[in-house]
Amino acid sequence: MDRKLAAILSADVAGFSRLAALDEEGTLGALNVCRNRIAEVVKEHGGRIFGTAGDGFVAEFPSAVQAVRCSVEIQRRLFSTLEDRPPDRRLEFRIGINLGDVVVAGDDLLGDGVNIAARVQEIAAPSGICISASVREHLDGKVPFPLISLGERNLKNIPRPIFVFGVDWQQETSVEGGIASVPPLAARRGKDQPSIVVMPFDNLSGRDDEYFVDGVVEEITAALSCVRNFFVIARQSAFTYKGRFVDVREVGRELGVNYVVEGTVRRGGDRLRISVQLVDAETRTQFWSDRYEGAIEHMFEFQDRIAAQVAGAIHPAIRDAEIELARRRPPTSLRAYDLVMRAYPNLWGRRKDTNNQAIELLRQAIAVDPGYGRAHALLAWCHASNASYLWTEQPERELEKARAAVEAVGSIGDDPTALTAAGAAMSICGDQERATTFIEKALALDPNNAWAWARLGWLAIYKDEATHAPECFQRGMTLSPRDPLAFNMRLGMAFSLAMEGALSQAIAIAHEVVNTYPDVTWSYRHLAAWSAMNGDLETSRWAARKLLAAEPGFTIDRYRALPWFQNIPRWQDQMAEGLRKAGLPER
Repeated sequence: MDRKLAAILSADVAGFSRLAALDEEGTLGALNVCRNRIAEVVKEHGGRIFGTAGDGFVAEFPSAVQAVRCSVEIQRRLFSTLEDRPPDRRLEFRIGINLGDVVVAGDDLLGDGVNIAARVQEIAAPSGICISASVREHLDGKVPFPLISLGERNLKNIPRPIFVFGVDWQQETSVEGGIASVPPLAARRGKDQPSIVVMPFDNLSGRDDEYFVDGVVEEITAALSCVRNFFVIARQSAFTYKGRFVDVREVGRELGVNYVVEGTVRRGGDRLRISVQLVDAETRTQFWSDRYEGAIEHMFEFQDRIAAQVAGAIHPAIRDAEIELARRRPPTSLRAYDLVMRAYPNLWGRRKDTNNQAIELLRQAIAVDPGYGRAHALLAWCHASNASYLWTEQPERELEKARAAVEAVGSIGDDPTALTAAGAAMSICGDQERATTFIEKALALDPNNAWAWARLGWLAIYKDEATHAPECFQRGMTLSPRDPLAFNMRLGMAFSLAMEGALSQAIAIAHEVVNTYPDVTWSYRHLAAWSAMNGDLETSRWAARKLLAAEPGFTIDRYRALPWFQNIPRWQDQMAEGLRKAGLPER
C-alpha cells in the first residue's frame, strides 16, 4: 500500500437533519451553494476534495498551514453567503483538521489520519474550527488567529487521547516575533464565554519539588480545558510567566483573559500543602480559594485529585461571577448569554416562583437568539422540574413543553451544560435511554461536571439500579461541595440508600436537608414516606402536614403518575404505601 503524509480537513453541517426538516428545499439549495463556494476555496488553497457524503466532505492539503487558512476562508465566505438566511435556518459548518499518515487507495485516502480529522470535527462548535496537536505544531508565526487549548480528548474509535485546539478565526491578530499575538482583554470581553489562565504556581519548597508543582498546573489546565463553559489559555502561554512576578491585570491584558488561577506549593515533612485562588483579572477580586493537603508518598494520586477538585470548584465560582456581571448590565444591553446567566440562580428546583422566573428569562434569551441551544436545554429542565415537583395542575403539559424544548436545542454536542440539562429533562420525561446518551456525552466532554454526575446518579435510580447511584452523587459532591444543587445530590444519595433498605441513613439525610434548605418543600415527601416505612408515624405525619401546608394540591395519585416512577414499580408501591400511612390524600 502507498502511504503519504497529508493534512486532512473534514467538515459537515451542524444540525443538518433539523434544518432539512424545517425547510427541505431551501436547505438543500443552500447546501449546493455552499458546496460550490467550498470547492472554489479548497482549490485556491492547493487542496483536493476526495470524499463527500450527505452534508459533509473530506479534503487533503499538502501542508497544515494551507489547510487551516482554507478552513478560515471557508467559514468567512459561507458567513457572507448565508447571512441573509434566518438565524435558525442558517447552515453552519463544523471543521476538523489533522496532520497524519494516510493510506492512498486510488483517488481515496484512508486510515487514522482521516479518522482523527473526522472525530476532531465532531468537537467543533457550529461555524467552528478544531485542529489536532499535530497541526498546531506547524502553525507558530504562520496564521494570525488565536489558538485555544481545548485539552486532551478521548475520541470515538481512536485508541489514544488526542490534544485538540480551537481556531478563533473571528479574532484575527497581528503576528509579532513569529507568534500570533492574542487580542487584548477589551476585544476578548466581547465574547459570550469567559476566559481563564492557570499561572505557574509558586514553589515555596526546594527545587526537588519543581516537577510536581509544574505537574499540578498542567493537570489543572487539562481538567479545566474539559469545561466548555469558558476558554482556557494553553499551558505553553501560561508558562512564559514562570519565575517572574507579574500583576494579574497585566496577565489579563496580555493573554486576553477574564480570570486567573494562582497557587503555591509548600512541603512540610512528608506532607504537601497546596493553596489555590481564583482572581478577577480586571479588578483583582478573589472569587474563590482553598487549601489541599496530601502525603508525598501518594504524590501523583494527590495531583490528580487536586486537579479534579479545583476544576469542580472553579466552574461554579466563575458561573457565580458571570451571574453577578450579568445582573449589573442595564436591561437595554442584555444579550442572550446574559439572560441565561440571570436565569441560573433560579434553575435549581428550590421553589415554583423562582423556577418560573428562570423560564421567563430563558424565553427572552431564545427570543434574542433562537439558535441558542443551551437556553433551549435549560428551558426543558425548568419545565420538567415544574412537572416533577408537581408545581403545576397539568404535569403532562409541562412534560410536553420539556420534550419540545429538547427537540429545539439543535447542535449542543460540544456543550456539557446543555447536554446535562437536556438529559435531566428527558430522564424526568421517562426516556432514560436518551437521557443516558446526553449525560454520558456530557461527562465524556467534561469529566468534572458535578451536575452531570448528579444526574447520572438519578438515572441509576430511575433505571432501578440504585446500587450504582451513591458513587455518582459522592463524585458530584466531592467535585463541587458548595454547589447550588448540593441539596439535590444529598436527597439523591438518601433516595438510593432508602431503595437499598438503609432507611435510617436515608431519613437522617432527609432531616439534614429539611433543616438546611427549608424552602425545598418536596423533601417532605421523602421524609414522610421513609419515616412511615421505618415505623416512625409521628415524624411521618409531621412531614406530611408540612408538605400539605406548602403544596396543598399534593396527592399520591399525581405523584405516582410521574413518568420516571414507571420503571421502578416495586419502589413506587412502597413509597405510595408510606405516604398513605403518613395520612396524605390518595387523589
